[in-house]
Amino acid sequence: MASATQVRHLKIDKGTFGEAFGRDPIAIDHDLLDSPLLTLDALGDLADALPESEVEHNVGDVPDIVASGEVERADMPPGEIARTIETNGLWMVLKRIERVPEYKQLLDDTLDEVEPFVADNEGGMTQREGFVFMSAPGSTTPSHTDPEHNILLQVRGWKEMTVGYFPDDETRQLEMEDHLGGGHRNIDWKPVNPHTFRMDPGTAVYVPPHAPHVVKNGDTGSVSLSITWRTPELERVARVSSINARMRRLGLSPKAPGARPGADRLKAGASKTLGRLKRRGV
Repeated sequence: MASATQVRHLKIDKGTFGEAFGRDPIAIDHDLLDSPLLTLDALGDLADALPESEVEHNVGDVPDIVASGEVERADMPPGEIARTIETNGLWMVLKRIERVPEYKQLLDDTLDEVEPFVADNEGGMTQREGFVFMSAPGSTTPSHTDPEHNILLQVRGWKEMTVGYFPDDETRQLEMEDHLGGGHRNIDWKPVNPHTFRMDPGTAVYVPPHAPHVVKNGDTGSVSLSITWRTPELERVARVSSINARMRRLGLSPKAPGARPGADRLKAGASKTLGRLKRRGV
């Protein structure tokens, strides 16, 4: 946890964050603009250092809806994409940047500031992960959901992030089952009751888990740092949803997480067992 003398990078109001936690997006400010780890050259080095599996990129000029997730990729080295993001017309995400020690420290420094606000919610903070999003002018990240708690910090350029909700509980359950059961994160509809945040350097947005959102880049290249975490409760819901997805493929109609706590415990246990067997190659 952050010490009393440690420099604080995030400006979070405890009451506002507590009310929004797990439910609603809110705006936050930060002061990471001058971090040497977030320059284009440094991010080019990071892109080249990460395993290929942790680098995703494609053309940036895509529609708001790309349900299949199939978007044209670029035939360029990751480091070159990062260093030329201002002009190359591409979109890129560097995943799990904590694999590199300097970026793990950056992730921990920022999430240490968030952890006191999370300690009493959903069992505390687990599975810290960091991502860097880079996009050329005019790029779009299509409508999608992500399974973690996320604070997206704008570092370079500007963008508009539109965050909303599911149209109803049934759609939420089905989309979560599909995504957590192995499907793509993209969805084939726009967020309902959306709120659009103008993100300039020094601003950030807290995005609750599974909140549908679309991101449209402005007229300059953009760099954003995403600091994410999960909780024991979120992991439980994910395990239940993954089993529900298997059940639905068998023609069954499983209840949403929380509807039957006893059944949820059995499903979560089954999911853990299947995960262990998969890791062992059984």
